[in-house]
Amino acid sequence: MAKIKGRTSNRTRSLPLAAGLLLSSMLGMPLLSKPAESATLTIAQSYDPQSLWPNFSTSQEQMNVGNAIIESLLWVDPAIDKAVPILAERYEMVDPTTIKLFVRKGVKFTNGEPLDANAVVQSIKIFMDKAITPAYARDAAKIGSVERVDDNTVLIKLSQKYPAIDLLLSQIYIVPPKYWAEVGPEKFGREPVGTGPYKLKEWVRDDRVVMERNPGFWGKAPKGIDRIVWKPVPDDTARAAGLVAGEYDVAANVPVASAPQIKSRSTVSLLSVPSYRIFKIDFSNLDKDPGPQHNKLVRQAFNYAVDKDAIRESLFSGIATPLRGQILRSNQLGFDPAIKDYPFDQKKAKELLKQAGYPDGLDITFKFSSGRYAQDKEVAEAVAGMLGEVGVRVKMVTLEAGEFLTQLNNRDLGAMALRGSAPQDDPDAMLSSYLSTWRYSYINDKNLDELIKAGSQELDQKKRDDIYKAAMKLMHDEAYMIYLYQANDLYGVSKRVRNFVPRGDQRFAVYDMSVE
Repeated sequence: MAKIKGRTSNRTRSLPLAAGLLLSSMLGMPLLSKPAESATLTIAQSYDPQSLWPNFSTSQEQMNVGNAIIESLLWVDPAIDKAVPILAERYEMVDPTTIKLFVRKGVKFTNGEPLDANAVVQSIKIFMDKAITPAYARDAAKIGSVERVDDNTVLIKLSQKYPAIDLLLSQIYIVPPKYWAEVGPEKFGREPVGTGPYKLKEWVRDDRVVMERNPGFWGKAPKGIDRIVWKPVPDDTARAAGLVAGEYDVAANVPVASAPQIKSRSTVSLLSVPSYRIFKIDFSNLDKDPGPQHNKLVRQAFNYAVDKDAIRESLFSGIATPLRGQILRSNQLGFDPAIKDYPFDQKKAKELLKQAGYPDGLDITFKFSSGRYAQDKEVAEAVAGMLGEVGVRVKMVTLEAGEFLTQLNNRDLGAMALRGSAPQDDPDAMLSSYLSTWRYSYINDKNLDELIKAGSQELDQKKRDDIYKAAMKLMHDEAYMIYLYQANDLYGVSKRVRNFVPRGDQRFAVYDMSVE
């Protein structure tokens, strides 16, 4: 089983870094559930992890759980919107492609192995091995080599110039090399060992992950939290009802319909966070997915056929933000205010379908998850209904969250699928997921590939901005997706919990949290 170690509070550290129905009925009933013990923090998310090793995937829910045990080099702290040191005390840029990284001293893994340069080097090599960490291959490709300088210093050579070093280092999680070599990635994911504030006590699949405090934690331990229980609760409304009943201290992805009821309770509060996650319906133009979606006129017709404003108003009470015809958010480098979204125009949609050779409509398969995202099924049903009004016969395929992720990873989602993308806050993190060589990408466009690669290496901000604006225009004109909305993430939080601060990509850490 895994053991863990501590860390000091982000708030006191400086970083010398370079450059509705179920819930309604519950509210009308006496609360029979016994509140959680003061020393236990219970967190409800939408599904059970596949692995407790954060670098197993980029799934935010999974990483939130694993990150309490296994720590990264840096953490981008949403409370201050800056990278803070975790297992790397600091780094220096020797030149534009060389990083000198200084490892935190005096830290041990919970199995007794020391945190040192060897552990960091081996962990970076694991990160670089796309056979082991395929979900991070596009990030790892930016690292050319890594070597030990001394016990507490590591030299990282980049394969290219890269403007988002903090984000890159924050994705690398450090494992004990001897234990890793002994058990391998699969068993490590089941029985992890780390340096974090908690260690694994038990994992009952699809029921709970239980962690207990790591007494040897190197930093300041979360106050009043001796135990964390992570509960997978796929149903959005059930998570909200459990929060109100006192079963959970934190409920992630609370549905908008439950917001008024949560606000009415004196024991819980509603936290709204502007999300990095943008929702769209991706079309595949891969050869393995033949079908009408290969025709640009069809893709444009689908965009005209969907009333995005109606979806935002009816399902999200207007709190979701329009995408404005592009996948970069309005505050990001590369966002182009000159691009406008496709307006809702059923007549135009029918005309385009006729021009594309489908005067009598067409058939298409549409895959989507149920329980992976807030109100994902309802959004999919609304879209399918709107497409039906212009003659599109939609075969809807519902996938539970785990199967959805598996098919996403294997490029098996087919012709069209509802997806929510929430990469870290840099345009390359979003755009690189559309490289034709990337395992999550359903687009094969050489011109887009060239723009994405150019933007990832450009250090001049103005030039980089222009490159990404060109990419946004290309994607919009080709209508590679139906642009839906930027989410606003809702969390229900017990008022006994302090300093719960999630990021826009739905990541959160327990370091500075406390329970009173």
